[in-house]
This record gives sequence, structure tokens and C-alpha cells, in this order.
Amino acid sequence: MKKSEELFYLIKSLSKSEKRYFKLSTQGNDSAEYLALFDAIEAQKEYDESKIKELFKDKAFINQLTTIKNYLKHRILQSLRNYHSKISKNSELIDIIRNVEILFHKGQYDICKSELKRAEKKAKNFQQDLLLFHIQDWKRKVYQALYPQDFETLKTIIQKQKNTLESTNEYIDLLLANADPSQFSLSHKKSNSLQNRTLKTLHKYRKLLISKDHDKAKRIIEELIKEWDQNPELLREYFAMYFSVNNNLLGFLVFKKQYKEAFVRILLLKQKAQTIETVSAALIKEKLRLYNIELEIHRNLKELHTTHEIIDEIQNFIEHHKTLVPDNYRLSFCFQFATIYFLKKDYKKALHWINTILNQQTKKDRQDLIIYTHWLNLLVHYELGNGFTLRYLIDTTKKLIRKHKNIDPYEKVLMKFLSKTVDDTISEKRKAASNLQEQLLEHPIPDQVLGYVDFNEWLDKKN
Repeated sequence: MKKSEELFYLIKSLSKSEKRYFKLSTQGNDSAEYLALFDAIEAQKEYDESKIKELFKDKAFINQLTTIKNYLKHRILQSLRNYHSKISKNSELIDIIRNVEILFHKGQYDICKSELKRAEKKAKNFQQDLLLFHIQDWKRKVYQALYPQDFETLKTIIQKQKNTLESTNEYIDLLLANADPSQFSLSHKKSNSLQNRTLKTLHKYRKLLISKDHDKAKRIIEELIKEWDQNPELLREYFAMYFSVNNNLLGFLVFKKQYKEAFVRILLLKQKAQTIETVSAALIKEKLRLYNIELEIHRNLKELHTTHEIIDEIQNFIEHHKTLVPDNYRLSFCFQFATIYFLKKDYKKALHWINTILNQQTKKDRQDLIIYTHWLNLLVHYELGNGFTLRYLIDTTKKLIRKHKNIDPYEKVLMKFLSKTVDDTISEKRKAASNLQEQLLEHPIPDQVLGYVDFNEWLDKKN
């Protein structure tokens, strides 16, 4: 996103209640101009600054549009901070620390002590080590202001800060280790924080997968989930992390084709998610990741009759959280829906999702998915026996591919097969498919392509 578009995307991300809160909290004589700008930007589908300038050409503030946009952005962010003041324990603790700083400068040390005691207890309970360090630092400042000669107590406070910092440093080391599990080794010392233990377990889990010790990998993830379940307050506070751990296990279960256990865990995870009030972009992405896993099961178990239900559920979820779901996720899910229905031989529904993609595509969309949607379109029309339409679409697909690269040999033989045999009898198609498979031995389809559209599986069913 361009810097000039930041305000536009911020406004578009606001929920109805957030917008209402912002407007109520900014009522006054000085708010008319930037509220008018807010409404004008909100009304746009794509940001067009020239239209904004034209709309307000008679207003004096238009000559300082960049300044007033920055002012409006900061007023919105201020409103969001107030609206979401209880969004997490992290947010609550930051507010207390800000209060303590103000009270400290006012010399209200006794109130500072009271606030810091409350904050320290909350930070320890919710394992907020980084903020606990800052709380302890203010505790030191307050104590030093009150008792500047009591060095023994100050040393005790500083030692606690050092211990807290060690846990924070461990957290940073664990983040680095998880970024590249094969390059980092970790100590066997048990971590005090559940978040740190989670990162350590995930690091070990990935190394076990690399070494193909699948049984142990599954066991340590299951034990970690049990530990989270035994800490319900931490589970609610860091639910996105808990969700991510479960998604790791679900991905493993699908890899091992343990679909029954996966379905049970998916159901339990969805039930837990319904009890979480705070919805974040991180949690939305984890839920979308869960849906991807669920769709993979539906692709593998083609006889499942609940596919339409899960697709409806995903559609409703995306629509409900549309400000938090990136456009490329929408495109990816539509492609998956089309693929699943194609594999289930429900060509009418496959065609519906293919047309949804092709009719709504934009220049910003992933071109790889657009190209493979065209390929899927060819296969659907081949199965439907639409010879005239198919040949026209082959020409269109060729032109599209040539815009990005040369047509590969495997693509040429596939297109020739589709065009020449679409009107053949079943026995003739079977023989032609066998010949095509022999040709593809000389011109194999890359694995990355088969990850989008599995032409080989499709041809196997022709024989």
C-alpha cells in the first residue's frame, strides 16, 4: 500500500461499532472538516485522491490535505485505543504503565506503588515478561525516589528485572530458532513461561519431523495442547497461539491420513473458538488455516457429502470478517472450491466457482491462480463435452500463458489432447489418454503444477 492510501485502508478496516464510537467521540465544532473527509473516503471503493480534491475544492483545508489526513488518522487511532482499551491484558498493562508515568511526574508515588503492585501481579499471572520488566523498572524508579539510600532493596528489585530479562531473551532466541529449526539448537532447561515452552516444543516438533520421528512429534504436540487446556486463562488470552499449535497437529494428522481424529479435533477447536470474544487478524488467519486443512480432507475423501456445508461456512466466515480477510485468501478459497467440486465430478458447481474467479479477477490477483483456473475451466468443459466452447477457451488460455512465459511442451500436448478428443467416444478417449500419458513421460508435468491441478490423477481415471 502507498503511504497516501494508509488512511483509506484504516477507515475501511473499521467495524460499524468502531465507526460509530469514533464519530460520537469526535463531535464538536472543530471536527466538521475531518469528519466530512472521513465520510468521503469511506464512500470510495478504491482510494482516489484527485476525486477527494475535486469534492472539497472550495474548502480551505484542501490546501493542507496531507496534514489533515495525518490528523484524522491519529484521531482514529486514538479512538481505537479507547474503544479497545480492554482488548488484551497487554493493552491493560500498557495503560497502567502510562498512568504510572504521569503519576510519577506529578510526584504521586504512593498511587504509583498501588498501580504497580496491581500491574505486577497481572503481568506475572499472564506471563507478560517484557511488560513485567518495564513495570519493575518503574517500581525501581518509584522506590529510588522514596528511599534513595536503601541500596539493598534496590538491588533486589534490579535482580528481579535481570531474571525477567533472561526470560525475555529466551523468548527472542526461541523466535529465531523457530525461523530456521535446522540451524538452531536449544538448551534442555525448562522454560518458566508457557509461551516460551510452546515455542521450544514447536522447534523440537519441526526437528522431529525432519528426522521422520513422527510418533514422538505427534506426542509432544498433544502434550503441549493438554498443558494449554489446563491453563484456561492463558488459553483465552493467547488463543491465536493455542489455535496455531492445534493447526500444526491437524496438519500432521492430515499428512498421516488420520482423518477421523482430525475431524474430532476440528470440531472441538471450533467450539472453543466460539467462546473467544476478541477477534484479531492473527486469529482470523489461523481460522482460515483451519479451513484450508478441512478442505484438504474433503479433497482427499471425495465421497464426503458435507462439502457444500463447509464451503457455505467458509463463505459466511469470510463475508462476516471481510475487512480482515486479504483478497488473495478469497481467491485461493474460490479456487479450492472449484477444484474440490471438479474432483467430486460436480461440474456445475465447479463451473460456478471458476466463473466467480474469472468474472471478478483484478490486476492485483495472483496470476498463478488465474492461469490454473483457466486450466481447470478447460477440464470442466472437456468433461461436459462442450467442444465448441472448449476450443475457444484453449485459444484464450494460450494467449494468457504467452503473456507471462513460453508455452511448455506438457501444456502443448495437454491442449492438443483436449481439443482433438473432446467429441470422441469413451473408448476412444481412453486410448487417447493412455497415449497422452506416454507423451507426458517425455514431457513431465512439474510437481508444483500438480499442486494446483493434478492432471496425472485426472488422466489415471480415464484409463
